[in-house]
Amino acid sequence: MADALSEDDILEAIARHTGRPGQGPQLRRTGADIARLPMLDLRIVRCVETRSTRPETRPGRYDISGRPTYEGELRDHPVEPPKDPARSRKVELVLHGSVRTVACGCDEGRQPCSRCRAKGKLPCDTGPLCPACKGVEPCTWCDGTGERRKDRGPAGEKQPPGRTTCLKCHKPRTACPQCRGWGTEKCRQCDDTGFRDCPVCAGERSTKHTPCDGTGLVTRWTGGSVGHAPERSAAKLPDPSPPLRVRQQTGRTGAWERITLTSAGEPLPDALDPAHVEAVESALAPRPGEVARRVDIGWLQLVSVAIPDDPDHVFYVFPGADGPEVLPIWSRRRSLRVAAVVAGVVVLVLLVAALV
Repeated sequence: MADALSEDDILEAIARHTGRPGQGPQLRRTGADIARLPMLDLRIVRCVETRSTRPETRPGRYDISGRPTYEGELRDHPVEPPKDPARSRKVELVLHGSVRTVACGCDEGRQPCSRCRAKGKLPCDTGPLCPACKGVEPCTWCDGTGERRKDRGPAGEKQPPGRTTCLKCHKPRTACPQCRGWGTEKCRQCDDTGFRDCPVCAGERSTKHTPCDGTGLVTRWTGGSVGHAPERSAAKLPDPSPPLRVRQQTGRTGAWERITLTSAGEPLPDALDPAHVEAVESALAPRPGEVARRVDIGWLQLVSVAIPDDPDHVFYVFPGADGPEVLPIWSRRRSLRVAAVVAGVVVLVLLVAALV
């Protein structure tokens, strides 16, 4: 890897960080353990294309002269992908020569009303009950049916006073004087005819034909769609990742090297760590339908150094804007020791609390 930090540079940076400038060679003699952990930040945006054709229909004489056309098979028609692979886009096309305006096949733009079944009227709900008889006995002779009740006596039977002639059976002095044998008040919607105009067709028995929008004509053509959608992927190495503090610090102050690739054939940078080349090549393999891409690659030298005379720390070294930067992190040994001390304190506090 070009311009890699040498071991001498790394050990001298740690020596300066610990207040012992010029003691880098001494750290080597004491057995400093240097492990290289090159970092990789790979971000890929692919523009993936999909194509489809379908029959399309619009009501009336529909103007599609503004749409681009294609000939033959849609898969063979060239469509330029967006300059930015992260941009979504859909291009609508028309097969050349497929546009035609034809008769819809309806009755001059009309269709039978489905609500009233082309009758123009609907049965009307019964009006409210008569406030006088409550619909219980609107007529003592026919009970509002127009025919003699089976339980009625002979025709000369005396009727209750105050009754009037029934409008249904026409029997005198048998009907409620207010509803006159109907049992309900007069319906305001149908005037007691029992039927009202259909609210959908307004009594005309037909409605505007939806497919042609009442024009009697439809425009048909074969449409083609070319869609471009971004697909994103990313990879971060090494795996397992360095400690969180190291990742945060390298992100803020690390002198990352970066490059952007825009085509599948571009070579990888020579400075890329050999340990990452195979992973990057695998991630950059073309995907089905891919027509454009943008690949952002960032890499950074990172090493961890363990020093025998300081077993409580692991020193992480990486290039910064002003030279190598050093970030000491607690070693596993120290972390376990601190955890054991904390656990002991917690147990002691619990014992004291139990004795109090």
